[in-house]
Amino acid sequence: MTIPVFLCDDNVTLLSYYKRIIENSIIINDYDMELIMSTTDPADILLYLKKKQITNSLFFLDIDLRYKTDGIEVAQTIRNKNEFAQIVFITSHQELALESIKHQVAPLDFIVKGDDDEKKQIELILKKNHQLTFNDQSSNVRRHLVFKLGSREIRVDINSVYFLETSTTPHKIVLYGKNMMYEFYGKMNEIEHEYPELIRVHKSFLINPIQINSVDFRNRIICFPEEYSCTFPLVKMKLVKSLI
Repeated sequence: MTIPVFLCDDNVTLLSYYKRIIENSIIINDYDMELIMSTTDPADILLYLKKKQITNSLFFLDIDLRYKTDGIEVAQTIRNKNEFAQIVFITSHQELALESIKHQVAPLDFIVKGDDDEKKQIELILKKNHQLTFNDQSSNVRRHLVFKLGSREIRVDINSVYFLETSTTPHKIVLYGKNMMYEFYGKMNEIEHEYPELIRVHKSFLINPIQINSVDFRNRIICFPEEYSCTFPLVKMKLVKSLI
């Protein structure tokens, strides 16, 4: 599975610069990625997504697009079409209220135009995204949760997992973690047995205790980073209390 990469910036000079960085990094490091599109018009990306369904994609989006829609609105549309998309915002406004954006589309990262580390940051994002998806040998030092997406084996650092839940799609599981979300075929009982780090707090939820942010015991809600949460029944109250 090749990770499709998309780039959108309405500044032609910067678009060419970012394109060169991305393509060179992919070639030099032999990443299983492809820059599908680099464009100044976000409508090109939205039209492509309308015609083709993709997963595990990576988007570099300029926030300050001079079109009817800005980068945030484009990102929201992308997120609605592909909940697993990884989105990186490019901005020239360092003072922008980044937290408010995070609540809307949970971006993977931000790149500030003109920053001295701009090139290195793009290269690092590509590297981390590739490692996250394909588990390069350099990331093998930690225990990983392993599952299949099609014919590809995905390995996720167990420490970066927030929780797993049964999907509305029969026989599928949804994994929520740091800057990631995956849906794959699997059985909760088997995962619970294989990964004792994950605790069953509900028939539909397996959670990672080290990622708990807080617990609302009155409403029986467990809160995780990035505003993710899951519920637990009254019979699991003692168990949840022991986890924190």
